[in-house]
Amino acid sequence: MLTPRQTQQIMFRLRCAAERDPNDVIANACSQLAFELELPRRVNELDDKDRELIRYAFQKNYAPLKEAV
Repeated sequence: MLTPRQTQQIMFRLRCAAERDPNDVIANACSQLAFELELPRRVNELDDKDRELIRYAFQKNYAPLKEAV
């Protein structure tokens, strides 16, 4: 079970990977998963592919293209 803060951190990393990753398939998958995690019930339904994508996003540790103002 993930806390709301952990979910937000995961979504942030996925969005950064979606913006920066040169592989379009991975970038699109990250974007889709970040969008799906907006639904609270989706957080409890992560499969192995989702977990691997989240791990990948954290390993890459991409920074956002634009800094928050």
